[in-house]
Amino acid sequence: MSAIYEALEKGILISDGAMGTMLQSKGLTDGGAPELWNVENPEAIEEVLEQYAAAGANLITTNTFGGTRGRLQMHGLEDRLYELNKAGAALARKEIGRAHV
Repeated sequence: MSAIYEALEKGILISDGAMGTMLQSKGLTDGGAPELWNVENPEAIEEVLEQYAAAGANLITTNTFGGTRGRLQMHGLEDRLYELNKAGAALARKEIGRAHV
């Protein structure tokens, strides 16, 4: 059985949400590519993930919602698909290790 199903059997999982909104409050422009911040402003991503963990989230997501070739192409970033998604995953893993989510 996967870890998510095992966790669900133990109770309710609380997750984060609204990463884009949180990043806009930190300066991301409307219509900007949040995934680019995984490499250009990782401190902001870490702050948001840390805030979610501090609020009690026991499940967090990566900042890769728009990390698809088509979506990144809208910003001329399609050639950075792997780099941006890998960086987003690394930031989330770092927070998981720090917060023991």
